[in-house]
Amino acid sequence: MIRHWNAHFTPSGMILLPAIGLGLLARAGVIWKAPNQSFAVDQLFDTLAWNLVSLGQFTLDGVNPAAHVGPLYPAVLAAFYFFIGHRPEWVSMLHILFDLCAAWGIYRVGTILWDSRVGAWTASLLFLYPAYWTYDPRIRSEALLTLLMSLWLWATILAMKSPSAHRFAVMGLVAGLTVLCKPVVLVLAVLLTTLIGFGTDRISRKLVFGIVYGTACLILVLPWSIRNFTEFHHIIPVSAGIGVGFWMGSDPASRGSWPMPLEREYAIWESAGLTPLPHAYAMYEVQTDQLLRQKGIERIMADPLSYLSLTLGRVWDFWVGNSFYLSDEHQGVLLGLSKDAQERGWVVAFYSLFKRLVLVPILIIFACYSAWVHRDRWKILLPLYVFPIGLTVAYVPFTVEAGRYALPVLPCLMMLSVAAVHHVSIMQPFFWKRRISPGMTGIR
Repeated sequence: MIRHWNAHFTPSGMILLPAIGLGLLARAGVIWKAPNQSFAVDQLFDTLAWNLVSLGQFTLDGVNPAAHVGPLYPAVLAAFYFFIGHRPEWVSMLHILFDLCAAWGIYRVGTILWDSRVGAWTASLLFLYPAYWTYDPRIRSEALLTLLMSLWLWATILAMKSPSAHRFAVMGLVAGLTVLCKPVVLVLAVLLTTLIGFGTDRISRKLVFGIVYGTACLILVLPWSIRNFTEFHHIIPVSAGIGVGFWMGSDPASRGSWPMPLEREYAIWESAGLTPLPHAYAMYEVQTDQLLRQKGIERIMADPLSYLSLTLGRVWDFWVGNSFYLSDEHQGVLLGLSKDAQERGWVVAFYSLFKRLVLVPILIIFACYSAWVHRDRWKILLPLYVFPIGLTVAYVPFTVEAGRYALPVLPCLMMLSVAAVHHVSIMQPFFWKRRISPGMTGIR
């Protein structure tokens, strides 16, 4: 009767293909015009990857084994370099592939949980969201992590919808790969085991599914853990960094929240007695990390309430962002915005302000509304809630990269928001029908 409401029958390709085209153009523009930046973590990944290709060892200096980061991203980068040679300037092309695959995974999740229209709109929003295509080298591994999290979410939804041993095995394998990419998701991997208990199967069958999931995950993670224990004689499940997190996360001046001024970062390591640093990632050396762990735990135990307060503050920083690009410590918001514009340009500065104060809060509000209107389907939608909560709980006790570490699970909020809008668009015609009285339906 009303043609406007036939819009929900729009083919998903008509939504997704233009978004992919615009996203590819945006990425091409960024790659072409962006300055050739190189940060410490950028050099870290590049060195590890090239040493894997040229020396066949996971090492930074060519002699001593390394455990600075999870091994998966350097391994993927090494495979990339093996085929094309040592061309770091081409790595952005690899990230485009990651983004395309992540968008496809999110499209499949949306299609399974709702329909192809919700999947297409969510995938489009993901592919066009600026934070995913600015290609700051500091989020190199986040691009792969976003892909893995989308595949993990997809596998989890399938396993919950139609439980079987092979589906939980796939879920466990993807979980293991994700842990090898970012060890912090170990918390999420453990938390997801609780979802198995919400099924309708017998307890014995649930136990089998849990064992299959855990075994599949450990098959990938355990060999690397054994390698670390053999090389360093310490229990390091995947990589060092817990000590760094404890020390920075309990620092009252920085609040353990990035970004921060360079002088403040230097003061953190100076207060731990680590300066001068021999290189930019020396704090991730195993022995140094063990020392920072001990000092961090001592500081936390001395004032646990302060640490709890810092941790709660990092929840806001994790999702919305800290004040580094929003305000100057001494002269307020306007000078902070001006400083950001000088460093990154006015377009990026205003987008950053809009994202922190408007866009992300709106996504959170819409996601909460969506959880309410779809409360009758809460069991099948649980992964969309558990993934963001699990990653938040994993990151905020230590340190956060404000507004950035949420990127791998931001698609969950996007999907819930799109589903909320979709729900309203479907229900509104019924509200209109109720408002039209029977006597007004005729044509006079």
